[in-house]
Amino acid sequence: MDKKVYLQKIKEKTGVSKKDIEFVIDEFIEEIKMNLIENKKASITNFGTFSLKTTKPYSYFSPIDGSKMTTAGINKIYFSSSKELLKKISR
Repeated sequence: MDKKVYLQKIKEKTGVSKKDIEFVIDEFIEEIKMNLIENKKASITNFGTFSLKTTKPYSYFSPIDGSKMTTAGINKIYFSSSKELLKKISR
């Protein structure tokens, strides 16, 4: 589902305007992003934990010009679900 569908479903359940719901969701996502940047981890109770990990730099051979190139580490986001979420999904 995309964002419009989620906004419509929340509007039907709560009666709050889509504009207000979208503002809250966008701010919530921004807070998760900022928490990942600052703490390298963001937890949502009964949902799961997002963690930011940086891979090791590595080098590879460029077939175009024959040179050896090195990359910086890449940031990756991992998600670990909570036990509560796994129980609800496995029903």
